[in-house]
Amino acid sequence: MVQQSSVPEPGLLLDDEWLDTLEGPPERRTARQMVHDTFARPGRFIRRAGAFASTTPGQIVAMMLVLTVALIAAGFSMSQSMASRQRALDTLVSTTEPMANSAHQLYSSLSQADTVATTGFVQPGLLNEQQLRLYLESVDKAAVTAADIHSGAPAAGAAVRGQITGAVTEILRSLPVYTALMERAKVNQRVGNPVGVAYMTEASAVMREDMLLSAEQLSELTQREVADEVARLSSPQWVPLSGLVAALLFLVLAQWWLWRVFRRRLNRGFLAATLAVVVAIGWVGVASFESWRSGVVGFERAAEPWRQLSSARIEAQETRTDETLALLSRQSISRSSESFAETSAHVTDALAAIEGLGGPGEDITAARAALRSWSESHEAFALSLADGQFERASELLTASPGAASAFADLDGALDRLITFSRQNTRAYIDASLDATRRVAAAVALLTLAAVACIWIGIRHRLGEYF
Repeated sequence: MVQQSSVPEPGLLLDDEWLDTLEGPPERRTARQMVHDTFARPGRFIRRAGAFASTTPGQIVAMMLVLTVALIAAGFSMSQSMASRQRALDTLVSTTEPMANSAHQLYSSLSQADTVATTGFVQPGLLNEQQLRLYLESVDKAAVTAADIHSGAPAAGAAVRGQITGAVTEILRSLPVYTALMERAKVNQRVGNPVGVAYMTEASAVMREDMLLSAEQLSELTQREVADEVARLSSPQWVPLSGLVAALLFLVLAQWWLWRVFRRRLNRGFLAATLAVVVAIGWVGVASFESWRSGVVGFERAAEPWRQLSSARIEAQETRTDETLALLSRQSISRSSESFAETSAHVTDALAAIEGLGGPGEDITAARAALRSWSESHEAFALSLADGQFERASELLTASPGAASAFADLDGALDRLITFSRQNTRAYIDASLDATRRVAAAVALLTLAAVACIWIGIRHRLGEYF
């Protein structure tokens, strides 16, 4: 019996022969093949895109993409710039300018507290109830405004933030020392101890040589910070505005190209987009001009009388303290008289400045009348002190009506005029802020409308090819 062979016939595959095929060595690919396989598809896409871009439909699509990017970028840049400026102006109105006013109030409160406390040592008896209340209110107001300034310091620029904080810290550190010395002086005065004058003189020295100098520096820093911020936020926005002008130029060139290619009338969609961009540029231009006119020209015009009045009021308070110290120390009044003449001239100039700005006439008239009355009392006081008539000089210094009432009337009138002047400066800042309101949203909407218009306007030209 013959056995059959198990060898398969030629051309037939065993069931498991595919395993030998899979287990064979993998095909080796060169680096060139790998690079070709990686970049072949993107390369084909780029070649096809380049070929499409060389055609008229491709040029139209490329032009539309460039216009869309230019319009959106210009609108977004201007919108963001205007929104950022509006936020900065809000900070100026709500934080920086109130901080400058608090610095003036701090300076004035410290000077007023020293004036009231010092004057109480030359009048018969102790401070009356009204004077004591004014002294305590001045000290309390100084502490409160110092805390307000410290809390608002982070909103100031980095260059002056540390200086503001340092000046406030010095004042708050010296305020308890001053009040403690002044209380010791009052106690010694109450029991008739002459050493009370020495305590009062030392307290006044702490106030004038330390606290008032720091307060003056603080007032100058905050006022300059406000002026710098107003000038910076009122300057024209040339860079974002140039973006809108460039987008407008692209629109004009695109319409010229379409006219050269298709020889048809101007595209309505592109005309509408051009009009939208022109309106956006005009809106931004008008807003920038109004912001500059209110924030630079108007603010500087209104801020100068405010600075003059603030300085004149503090000078008047310090001059009043000089009169008291001259009487207590039995010294010559010549230095005080020179100071009084300078103070009188500064007050007169400040009143003229606020009058030119349309200040309240009744307060200006009252201030001038009080200044004349105080000048007359000061001349009589200087003559009495020079002749050694100290009791007569004391009467003239504390008499009411007389020097005391005249100074109080002048101080009150200057305070009201300072309030009026500050309202004027805030009005110009508010006007600058109002000029920037809604501009950011308007520019964004106009540029988006322009993008929609150019795509709507080009659809008929593209429809001729697709």
